[in-house]
Amino acid sequence: MDNIIDPASEQDLPSFSLRLLVPPLRLMSAFMWQVTQRRNVMQYGKLEEFVTFVTEMVPELLSSRQRTQLILGLRARMVLELCCSVGTADLPTIQAHLDIIHTLTEKSLHKESHGDELEASESNFVELVQTLLGDPSEREHFFQEVFPVHYGPLYDTALQTLVWEFLSRLEELLPVPDLTQTTAWLSAAPSVLEECGQTVFDPEQLKTVLQHHQRHGNLNKTHL
Repeated sequence: MDNIIDPASEQDLPSFSLRLLVPPLRLMSAFMWQVTQRRNVMQYGKLEEFVTFVTEMVPELLSSRQRTQLILGLRARMVLELCCSVGTADLPTIQAHLDIIHTLTEKSLHKESHGDELEASESNFVELVQTLLGDPSEREHFFQEVFPVHYGPLYDTALQTLVWEFLSRLEELLPVPDLTQTTAWLSAAPSVLEECGQTVFDPEQLKTVLQHHQRHGNLNKTHL
């Protein structure tokens, strides 16, 4: 997490240029990291779905404990966000989240050495949510006094650490191919090669990308 580029230095690159320059999976990973960094809780559902899908396909990206902590942590945070105001709380949605948390907990029990602890945590969380929805004074006390301690910066940092570990491992698994590798793949897939030959690029979009990198001095002039 130490080598993150300051976004202020890249803000002049238009979105269409990003789509031209960056592979779709890398864009998706960057979006997920932005969601985590900005604590955009209402997008945590997309992040959790992405983590769930990828780790089901490639379980070794995270340990069983890391996966459980991340997925349940994201779900729990979404539920609490929905409980902030009981007047606008979507009870069916909250219950759906609790059902998923229960299912995930049940699936994890036989994999985790701390199964009893996990089961107790789920039970306590469900009880907490029921209290928040049914007792306005308890809800006010919780979000003013308890939430900042147990679900504040330390909680967010723990989630960020797990997400960064996940995205870093995914990048190791699926690195962006260099020109040599891409050429080899195209040579082995004539239909894709033909399709690429028929693709019409937008000169203005390419011009924007080239000018951006020219301004940032990305070309190694020692080769000239």
